[in-house]
Amino acid sequence: MGDTVKGKRYCAIIGIYMIIKSIVNLLLGFGISNLVWLVVNIALAYALYSQRPFLNYITAAVLVLVFLVNVKTNISGHHWFYLAEGIVDVVCAVMLILNKDIKSCFENNNTKE
Repeated sequence: MGDTVKGKRYCAIIGIYMIIKSIVNLLLGFGISNLVWLVVNIALAYALYSQRPFLNYITAAVLVLVFLVNVKTNISGHHWFYLAEGIVDVVCAVMLILNKDIKSCFENNNTKE
């Protein structure tokens, strides 16, 4: 069994990363879609930190889908910053699904700090 405190900390770090990523994308190219992604990522970060059931899987799916939608464009257009961002997204998604501390955090979501 994993450490739920550690899992919650990892979720907070991933959530903060998602929010910062959205803010940077908003600053690099202001648009309504970037604003929507900021709101979505804030909601996902809150849900992760609050240990809402299955939100680790849903957030991981969102991160991977965004990566898959954009990876071809990022590689062919030599958008290395966005490619690196996508790789970090995939690493976060893998952690949300496979990390024993995060899994323990969501399996025991009735134990709050």
